[in-house]
Amino acid sequence: MWNIFEESLPFHDLNFNPGIGLQKLIVHKGKVVGSAILMLEHESNGRDGEASRSWNKVSLSGRALVDPQFIVHAKTWIPIVDGENNKDILKYSGIFQAGAQYLSTNGRWVADVTFVKRKGWNLNFNTTLNVGYRIRQRDNQFIMLHFYDGYGENMLDYNKYHCRLRIGLLIRPNFFSEF
Repeated sequence: MWNIFEESLPFHDLNFNPGIGLQKLIVHKGKVVGSAILMLEHESNGRDGEASRSWNKVSLSGRALVDPQFIVHAKTWIPIVDGENNKDILKYSGIFQAGAQYLSTNGRWVADVTFVKRKGWNLNFNTTLNVGYRIRQRDNQFIMLHFYDGYGENMLDYNKYHCRLRIGLLIRPNFFSEF
């Protein structure tokens, strides 16, 4: 989270989410139609003391290619909360997510929406909406418009509500992107 309106342009929070896992492509009639991924993930902000936030999770995710332009995806996880300062993280950062992604037929536009279900029985979700325009047809860089509404957007402020609109540069893989 970069504070570009501050005088020295400081970063508010840096979040890291390394993981290791296994992916199985799902093939039907010689074509890839989806994937399933089992991962062990670590998420933290790399800080110490009162600002330290971290948790680990075992996640299972899946993607299905509905047609060449449309993908649906879902992910659930078993949390391993090890941080002293964020034991209530599931209340804000969720227990599963689902969404969809659309790529225009000419490949220039991409849009996706993701809903993250927060802990509890009520209908409380964190919502992310992205719309991107590919800068050059052959490259994987996009100008991106990003909207976030909910909690858990970053580790430092995981328990604070934010509704934000951003613009930026996104570099994304062409196949089954997480972004």
